[in-house]
Amino acid sequence: MQIRQAHPQDSAQIAPLIAMIYRDMEMPVLQNVSESALLSMLTELYAMPENLNGIAQTWVADDDDQVLGVAFGHPAENEIAVNQILKQVSGEHPGFSAPLELGGESRPGEWYLSMLAVAPQAQGQGIGSQLLKALPRLVEKFGQSKISLNVDDGNPGAAKLYRRQGFKPDGRLMIGVHPYQHMGLIVQE
Repeated sequence: MQIRQAHPQDSAQIAPLIAMIYRDMEMPVLQNVSESALLSMLTELYAMPENLNGIAQTWVADDDDQVLGVAFGHPAENEIAVNQILKQVSGEHPGFSAPLELGGESRPGEWYLSMLAVAPQAQGQGIGSQLLKALPRLVEKFGQSKISLNVDDGNPGAAKLYRRQGFKPDGRLMIGVHPYQHMGLIVQE
């Protein structure tokens, strides 16, 4: 298995992993969006160069061209632009009656890990840990001293994984209808 930059042709395998996260968030705008419409929109979104290695970055855990895990994030200063792309693509996509909107999840000076997901058949095999361990090296070119993320209070397993990787609690916020713990990892002194 290797951790590598995602390619446009990976988008159809990335989409169902990201869809799991969006469904867990229970965002009202997604209540009437079919699974096929969500997957189609996410496939389009994760084929865009801006989301792969532009204003945002996407890395995958790949085993013989099978995407087993994905990490998606961006420098905090790009959050508005990243979320504008999501809003535009979802708002123009058939099957969406309203655009999907996120925001206010990162803080200045952070590289924000927006999404981390592992394929159900590969969970419990250390893939999430490997993606997290690779992040400091992968994001160092952005000059950020901290990697941050938000973990849903209803996902104690994920919180435990992040703590094991050195992330520490750093505040709270609401995303959608769920409370989240903001966590950070100092990567440069």
